[in-house]
Amino acid sequence: MEMHQVRYFLAVCRTLNFTKAAEECNVAQPSLTRAIQKLEEEFGGLLFHRERANTHLTELGRAMLPHLERTFEAAQAAKQLATGFKKGEVAHLRLGVSGLVPADAIAGVLGSVQKAVPSVELTVSSVPDAKLVDDAVAGDFDVILVGDDPEEAERLRSWTLHKEPLSIVMTAAHPLAAKKGVTVTDLDGVEMIELMHCPVGPRFQQLCADAGVKPKIRTRAGNCGQTLSLVREGLGVAVLPTSMAGGHGLVVKPLEGSFERSITLGTVAGRKFSPASDAFVKLARTRDWGKAH
Repeated sequence: MEMHQVRYFLAVCRTLNFTKAAEECNVAQPSLTRAIQKLEEEFGGLLFHRERANTHLTELGRAMLPHLERTFEAAQAAKQLATGFKKGEVAHLRLGVSGLVPADAIAGVLGSVQKAVPSVELTVSSVPDAKLVDDAVAGDFDVILVGDDPEEAERLRSWTLHKEPLSIVMTAAHPLAAKKGVTVTDLDGVEMIELMHCPVGPRFQQLCADAGVKPKIRTRAGNCGQTLSLVREGLGVAVLPTSMAGGHGLVVKPLEGSFERSITLGTVAGRKFSPASDAFVKLARTRDWGKAH
């Protein structure tokens, strides 16, 4: 099946007249007729009942119409996209984001990118931190935002956008909520909810091990939203970046004596920026991420 056959078919569907369809497509009628016949041979049946004053779609033709319409529209969209690339009108930005980077902060930067590069074509994907660097190197992302300092930083050109401590999140009824401050030793034997794929998780586990602390971890969640919901239900407390802990009707206390986590912006070293990638990097680096949450 060739695209000009699809175009001729759709023209006949609109006009229900082979002569008018040929004029509309700026082609001789015999050529249009042969193209339709070849399409019918491929589909194994007639697409039109050909009557002098009453050309109309067969049952097969009616069944094929929506599929061929979508095929033609997709081809036209691809053609326009290719033309835009050649003219430099389309600026793609494929952004890979850690689940530990606040969505509101990202949205604010992307809004500014859209104003700076109106032609931006944007894709935002949430990916576990452990995969972000590899996916970027593989060409899946133009820019990544990691929830801590990436281990393979030598493969990236990276910028630290923000540093912040960790906090303990709990319900108001939890015993730790009455304490003025919470330390790692206070977590010994405490029911905790583990955020899976969290880049700061191994460092927190080491912090507990160094202090001889063994929290009870029987509940695990895939993202911050799930973690906070489970905390609200009283299934345990959770350790989260401070910027993601507040504003959910829960008690938030700094974890005293803990370490700072980072929000890191990264691009693959040596890879050329698109206008949209360049705008995102520049705008993200000038944003005050400490006030963005």
